[in-house]
Amino acid sequence: MIKKHSIQRRMLAALALTTLLIALLFSLTTFLFAYHIEDRFFAAQLADEARDAEQQLAAGGHPDPQLAYIRYYKDATALPDELQSMLQSQPNRTEFSGQEQRHYHLQRLSQGFLLAEVSQHLMVRELRPLMLKFLLVLLLITLLLGSGMAWLMGRQLLSPLQQLTTLLDNASHSSLPAGFSARFKPNEMGQLATALEQSWARTSAFIEREQLFTRDLSHELRTPVTISQGALSLLAATPLKKEQQELVGRLEAAQQQIAQSMETLLELAREQQPEPGRSLLLPMVEQSILQQHSRLAGKDIELQLAIPDTSEVAMAEAPLLILLNNLLANAFSYTDSGSIHISYQNQQLLVKDSGHGIPAALQSQLFSPGTKGATSQGLGMGLSIVSRLCQKWQLQCNIESAATGTCVRITFPLSQQLHHPNAQQQS
Repeated sequence: MIKKHSIQRRMLAALALTTLLIALLFSLTTFLFAYHIEDRFFAAQLADEARDAEQQLAAGGHPDPQLAYIRYYKDATALPDELQSMLQSQPNRTEFSGQEQRHYHLQRLSQGFLLAEVSQHLMVRELRPLMLKFLLVLLLITLLLGSGMAWLMGRQLLSPLQQLTTLLDNASHSSLPAGFSARFKPNEMGQLATALEQSWARTSAFIEREQLFTRDLSHELRTPVTISQGALSLLAATPLKKEQQELVGRLEAAQQQIAQSMETLLELAREQQPEPGRSLLLPMVEQSILQQHSRLAGKDIELQLAIPDTSEVAMAEAPLLILLNNLLANAFSYTDSGSIHISYQNQQLLVKDSGHGIPAALQSQLFSPGTKGATSQGLGMGLSIVSRLCQKWQLQCNIESAATGTCVRITFPLSQQLHHPNAQQQS
């Protein structure tokens, strides 16, 4: 079962995370701004005191700062010891953190220094716990508001999508209700619903036409096939020459093949899994060889069979014969000389020829309808039918081809491996 990931939950988580990041950035910016304003305030006070001190120095007096926490020092040696050591390594520094949480701002004068010890005036330091609590509360409120808005937006935007998804889930075994796109507003979701309804209608109509075509074709062909079979039976009962008897025999075999093909193709057209059935493999291979032997006329080819008499495969006779006919028709048609080897062992049927191989450009699309080589006289449907038969009857088909020939490997399942409700009864 595929795990479902809710788009609404992912949208809610993404918007909540975005809100959290924005709030954290806002909090960090608030602290940086507060510290910057505080530093600018002390720098402005020192600048004012520095102007007064320069005037006093110019008049030959001793600077006497007006603010109590600002003092004048004649030279660097008079500064506190902890500042002297820091100034030696960073002579251009103007702000210092000292011991016992002391904090200094330094202003150089033409003669000496002004030093402000501002640890008792740091408002941000005092307000920091309160600011943290305030920002935390603001963060929680913002996160709740952002999550609520994200939930409302997600519900409003994704509700039509969930409605459409529910419609599709309920329609897995039935058709969509007619005109369902009218339930949606004329927005992007409404356009999607309209396009889906139109596509669904075209697909349903196409499937219905194909089903009717298959059923009607089967129905209409049964009558002429039955009539032809009856006429051939009557003809076979009349005195005929040897050549005529052979021709009647070939016609009867072709009639039987047509009837079997119709039944198999109808099985392929059905959605239900077919009954696997069981068949002796060797008689079916021999029958297919007889039906395709005309393709070997005039060719120097050695046909080798290595199939045990008791070999059985989990497939009914009619689809098995179509499968074999398509495989042997290709092997017989595209091998001009050499050998064709047909063998069966360990649930695997091998058809190996010494023909000229399949062009490399076609090997990636062998099972696509209409794929054929430049010299092919067919319609390019044989391997496509083989692929569909393998899918329907749960077989594995592998093809290896080179310039020295082609090898087709069909792997038949064991009866107990078939995914069919009646598989155990068939084994």
